[in-house]
Amino acid sequence: MPGYTRRQLKEDKFAETAQGAAQWATGHRQTVILAIGVVLVVILATIGFMTWRGRQTEQANVELSAALRTFNAPLRPAGTPAGEAQTFTSIADRAKAAEKQFQGIADKYSGVPAGKMARYLSGIALLQAGDNAGAEKDLKTAADSGDKNVASLAKMALASIDRSSNRNSDAVNIYKSLIDHPTDTVSKQQAQLELAELYEKTDPQQAITLYQQLQKDNPQTPVAQIASQKLAKTK
Repeated sequence: MPGYTRRQLKEDKFAETAQGAAQWATGHRQTVILAIGVVLVVILATIGFMTWRGRQTEQANVELSAALRTFNAPLRPAGTPAGEAQTFTSIADRAKAAEKQFQGIADKYSGVPAGKMARYLSGIALLQAGDNAGAEKDLKTAADSGDKNVASLAKMALASIDRSSNRNSDAVNIYKSLIDHPTDTVSKQQAQLELAELYEKTDPQQAITLYQQLQKDNPQTPVAQIASQKLAKTK
Protein backbone atom coordinates (compact mmCIF):
# COMPACT_ATOMS: atom_id res chain seq x y z
CA MET A 1 0.00 0.00 0.00
CA PRO A 2 1.47 3.37 -1.01
CA GLY A 3 2.77 5.45 1.88
CA TYR A 4 2.51 2.55 4.35
CA THR A 5 5.56 3.09 6.54
CA ARG A 6 7.69 0.65 8.51
CA ARG A 7 6.52 2.38 11.71
CA GLN A 8 2.89 1.65 10.83
CA LEU A 9 3.80 -1.98 10.18
CA LYS A 10 5.38 -2.17 13.67
CA GLU A 11 2.33 -0.52 15.25
CA ASP A 12 0.00 -3.01 13.55
CA LYS A 13 2.22 -5.90 14.65
CA PHE A 14 2.18 -4.61 18.23
CA ALA A 15 -1.59 -4.22 18.16
CA GLU A 16 -1.97 -7.75 16.83
CA THR A 17 0.32 -9.16 19.52
CA ALA A 18 -1.42 -7.20 22.29
CA GLN A 19 -4.81 -8.34 21.07
CA GLY A 20 -3.61 -11.95 21.00
CA ALA A 21 -2.27 -11.64 24.56
CA ALA A 22 -5.56 -10.18 25.75
CA GLN A 23 -7.50 -13.01 24.15
CA TRP A 24 -5.17 -15.60 25.73
CA ALA A 25 -5.55 -13.97 29.15
CA THR A 26 -9.34 -14.02 28.79
CA GLY A 27 -9.32 -17.69 27.91
CA HIS A 28 -6.85 -18.55 30.69
CA ARG A 29 -8.12 -16.29 33.45
CA GLN A 30 -7.46 -18.80 36.23
CA THR A 31 -3.84 -19.28 35.10
CA VAL A 32 -3.29 -15.52 35.03
CA ILE A 33 -4.86 -15.05 38.45
CA LEU A 34 -2.73 -17.88 39.87
CA ALA A 35 0.44 -16.38 38.39
CA ILE A 36 -0.37 -12.95 39.83
CA GLY A 37 -1.12 -14.59 43.15
CA VAL A 38 2.26 -16.33 43.20
CA VAL A 39 4.06 -13.06 42.44
CA LEU A 40 2.16 -11.29 45.23
CA VAL A 41 3.00 -14.06 47.68
CA VAL A 42 6.69 -13.75 46.80
CA ILE A 43 6.60 -9.96 47.18
CA LEU A 44 4.74 -10.13 50.50
CA ALA A 45 7.04 -12.87 51.78
CA THR A 46 10.09 -10.76 50.90
CA ILE A 47 8.64 -7.72 52.66
CA GLY A 48 7.69 -9.87 55.63
CA PHE A 49 11.17 -11.38 55.84
CA MET A 50 12.84 -7.97 55.70
CA THR A 51 10.52 -6.66 58.41
CA TRP A 52 11.12 -9.74 60.54
CA ARG A 53 14.88 -9.52 60.04
CA GLY A 54 14.84 -5.84 60.96
CA ARG A 55 12.98 -6.58 64.18
CA GLN A 56 15.31 -9.52 64.91
CA THR A 57 18.36 -7.32 64.42
CA GLU A 58 16.97 -4.54 66.59
CA GLN A 59 16.02 -6.87 69.44
CA ALA A 60 19.31 -8.77 69.20
CA ASN A 61 21.24 -5.51 69.48
CA VAL A 62 19.25 -4.51 72.56
CA GLU A 63 19.90 -7.85 74.26
CA LEU A 64 23.58 -7.85 73.24
CA SER A 65 24.02 -4.42 74.82
CA ALA A 66 22.57 -5.73 78.07
CA ALA A 67 24.86 -8.78 77.99
CA LEU A 68 27.89 -6.54 77.39
CA ARG A 69 26.95 -4.48 80.45
CA THR A 70 27.06 -7.70 82.47
CA PHE A 71 30.38 -8.67 80.88
CA ASN A 72 31.89 -5.31 81.85
CA ALA A 73 30.18 -4.93 85.25
CA PRO A 74 32.43 -3.72 88.10
CA LEU A 75 33.99 -6.15 90.57
CA ARG A 76 33.58 -5.75 94.33
CA PRO A 77 35.54 -7.28 97.22
CA ALA A 78 34.20 -10.60 98.50
CA GLY A 79 31.82 -10.13 101.41
CA THR A 80 30.83 -6.64 100.29
CA PRO A 81 27.07 -6.06 99.87
CA ALA A 82 25.98 -6.08 96.22
CA GLY A 83 24.11 -2.79 96.26
CA GLU A 84 21.75 -1.62 93.51
CA ALA A 85 24.22 -1.68 90.62
CA GLN A 86 25.17 -4.99 89.03
CA THR A 87 28.53 -6.13 90.41
CA PHE A 88 30.41 -9.39 90.90
CA THR A 89 33.00 -10.69 93.33
CA SER A 90 35.17 -12.43 90.70
CA ILE A 91 35.96 -12.34 87.01
CA ALA A 92 34.86 -15.97 86.69
CA ASP A 93 31.42 -15.32 88.21
CA ARG A 94 30.93 -12.29 86.01
CA ALA A 95 31.98 -14.26 82.93
CA LYS A 96 29.58 -17.10 83.73
CA ALA A 97 26.66 -14.68 84.08
CA ALA A 98 27.51 -12.91 80.83
CA GLU A 99 28.05 -16.20 79.00
CA LYS A 100 24.49 -17.30 79.73
CA GLN A 101 23.20 -14.10 78.17
CA PHE A 102 25.51 -14.35 75.16
CA GLN A 103 24.55 -17.99 74.63
CA GLY A 104 20.85 -17.16 74.68
CA ILE A 105 21.30 -14.37 72.14
CA ALA A 106 23.44 -16.56 69.88
CA ASP A 107 20.85 -19.35 69.92
CA LYS A 108 17.89 -17.05 69.36
CA TYR A 109 19.37 -14.70 66.75
CA SER A 110 21.87 -16.87 64.88
CA GLY A 111 20.89 -15.35 61.51
CA VAL A 112 21.74 -11.73 62.27
CA PRO A 113 25.14 -10.06 62.95
CA ALA A 114 24.50 -9.46 66.66
CA GLY A 115 23.74 -13.15 67.15
CA LYS A 116 26.99 -14.14 65.46
CA MET A 117 28.93 -11.67 67.58
CA ALA A 118 27.21 -13.08 70.68
CA ARG A 119 28.52 -16.55 69.78
CA TYR A 120 32.07 -15.18 69.68
CA LEU A 121 31.60 -13.32 72.96
CA SER A 122 30.18 -16.47 74.54
CA GLY A 123 33.47 -18.17 73.72
CA ILE A 124 35.46 -15.29 75.22
CA ALA A 125 33.33 -15.37 78.38
CA LEU A 126 33.88 -19.12 78.70
CA LEU A 127 37.63 -18.52 78.43
CA GLN A 128 37.43 -16.05 81.30
CA ALA A 129 35.38 -18.55 83.28
CA GLY A 130 38.10 -21.17 82.79
CA ASP A 131 36.14 -23.45 80.43
CA ASN A 132 38.61 -23.81 77.56
CA ALA A 133 36.80 -26.75 75.95
CA GLY A 134 33.48 -24.90 75.88
CA ALA A 135 35.21 -21.75 74.66
CA GLU A 136 36.90 -23.59 71.79
CA LYS A 137 33.58 -25.08 70.70
CA ASP A 138 31.81 -21.70 70.58
CA LEU A 139 34.76 -19.97 68.93
CA LYS A 140 34.91 -22.59 66.18
CA THR A 141 31.20 -22.05 65.55
CA ALA A 142 31.81 -18.29 65.36
CA ALA A 143 34.75 -18.85 63.00
CA ASP A 144 32.39 -20.71 60.65
CA SER A 145 29.56 -18.17 60.99
CA GLY A 146 29.96 -16.66 57.53
CA ASP A 147 30.62 -13.20 58.97
CA LYS A 148 34.27 -12.52 58.10
CA ASN A 149 34.75 -9.90 60.81
CA VAL A 150 33.39 -12.14 63.56
CA ALA A 151 35.25 -15.11 62.10
CA SER A 152 38.62 -13.34 62.20
CA LEU A 153 38.12 -12.38 65.85
CA ALA A 154 37.21 -15.97 66.68
CA LYS A 155 40.27 -17.28 64.85
CA MET A 156 42.54 -14.94 66.81
CA ALA A 157 41.08 -16.30 70.04
CA LEU A 158 41.45 -19.88 68.82
CA ALA A 159 45.11 -19.22 68.02
CA SER A 160 45.59 -18.04 71.61
CA ILE A 161 44.05 -21.28 72.88
CA ASP A 162 46.33 -23.27 70.56
CA ARG A 163 49.36 -21.44 71.92
CA SER A 164 48.39 -22.08 75.53
CA SER A 165 47.81 -25.74 74.65
CA ASN A 166 51.22 -26.13 72.94
CA ARG A 167 49.61 -26.48 69.52
CA ASN A 168 51.92 -23.88 68.02
CA SER A 169 51.76 -25.22 64.47
CA ASP A 170 47.97 -24.76 64.49
CA ALA A 171 48.36 -21.22 65.77
CA VAL A 172 50.92 -20.43 63.07
CA ASN A 173 48.52 -21.64 60.38
CA ILE A 174 45.75 -19.43 61.76
CA TYR A 175 47.97 -16.35 61.90
CA LYS A 176 49.23 -16.91 58.36
CA SER A 177 45.65 -17.23 57.12
CA LEU A 178 44.69 -13.99 58.89
CA ILE A 179 47.73 -12.24 57.39
CA ASP A 180 46.62 -13.32 53.92
CA HIS A 181 42.96 -12.39 54.57
CA PRO A 182 42.80 -9.27 56.77
CA THR A 183 39.44 -7.85 57.87
CA ASP A 184 38.09 -4.74 59.55
CA THR A 185 38.44 -6.40 62.96
CA VAL A 186 41.83 -8.11 62.53
CA SER A 187 44.37 -6.31 60.38
CA LYS A 188 47.34 -7.86 58.63
CA GLN A 189 49.67 -6.06 61.06
CA GLN A 190 47.86 -7.44 64.12
CA ALA A 191 48.22 -10.99 62.86
CA GLN A 192 51.88 -10.38 61.99
CA LEU A 193 52.62 -9.09 65.48
CA GLU A 194 50.97 -12.13 67.07
CA LEU A 195 52.87 -14.49 64.79
CA ALA A 196 56.16 -12.74 65.53
CA GLU A 197 55.48 -12.98 69.27
CA LEU A 198 54.89 -16.71 68.91
CA TYR A 199 58.13 -17.05 66.93
CA GLU A 200 60.07 -15.30 69.72
CA LYS A 201 59.94 -18.58 71.66
CA THR A 202 59.98 -21.09 68.82
CA ASP A 203 62.05 -19.45 66.08
CA PRO A 204 63.73 -16.15 67.14
CA GLN A 205 65.22 -15.50 63.71
CA GLN A 206 61.76 -15.66 62.14
CA ALA A 207 60.54 -13.21 64.78
CA ILE A 208 63.36 -10.78 63.96
CA THR A 209 62.57 -11.01 60.24
CA LEU A 210 58.89 -10.30 60.85
CA TYR A 211 59.55 -7.33 63.14
CA GLN A 212 61.96 -5.86 60.61
CA GLN A 213 59.34 -6.30 57.87
CA LEU A 214 56.74 -4.56 60.02
CA GLN A 215 59.11 -1.63 60.55
CA LYS A 216 59.77 -1.38 56.82
CA ASP A 217 56.12 -1.67 55.74
CA ASN A 218 54.66 0.63 58.42
CA PRO A 219 57.12 3.52 58.98
CA GLN A 220 56.27 6.13 61.60
CA THR A 221 53.24 4.24 62.92
CA PRO A 222 52.41 2.66 66.30
CA VAL A 223 52.93 -0.73 64.65
CA ALA A 224 56.52 0.21 63.77
CA GLN A 225 57.10 1.42 67.33
CA ILE A 226 55.86 -1.86 68.78
CA ALA A 227 58.01 -3.80 66.32
CA SER A 228 61.06 -1.73 67.30
CA GLN A 229 60.50 -2.39 71.00
CA LYS A 230 60.00 -6.11 70.40
CA LEU A 231 63.01 -6.23 68.11
CA ALA A 232 65.23 -4.67 70.75
CA LYS A 233 64.18 -7.33 73.28
CA THR A 234 64.50 -10.18 70.79
CA LYS A 235 68.04 -9.21 69.77
